[in-house]
Amino acid sequence: MLVARRPDGWEVSGVIDVENAIAADPLIDLAKTDYYSLGRGEPECSALFEGYGPLPADAVERLELYRLYHAVELWDWFRSIGTVGPVGGIADDIVRPAR
Repeated sequence: MLVARRPDGWEVSGVIDVENAIAADPLIDLAKTDYYSLGRGEPECSALFEGYGPLPADAVERLELYRLYHAVELWDWFRSIGTVGPVGGIADDIVRPAR
């Protein structure tokens, strides 16, 4: 929780959700946002990467590895809860070539 001191006491000013936080390469979060949220099209993807800023020289390879990681993780989660409807599409994502 984020707290702020006010003249009349303390106030909660925000909450940080660290449920999926890991100590890892920052590009893993960029890949997750790309994989989970941006299947809608190129304008959204371009805006995300432009907003992120300069990427390292090996970013393409790292992002592709992390995209695969997130796809396998999502496939495993759906299977673990017995929801098989989405797993076919996720399996397609796993074998899909890099962009």
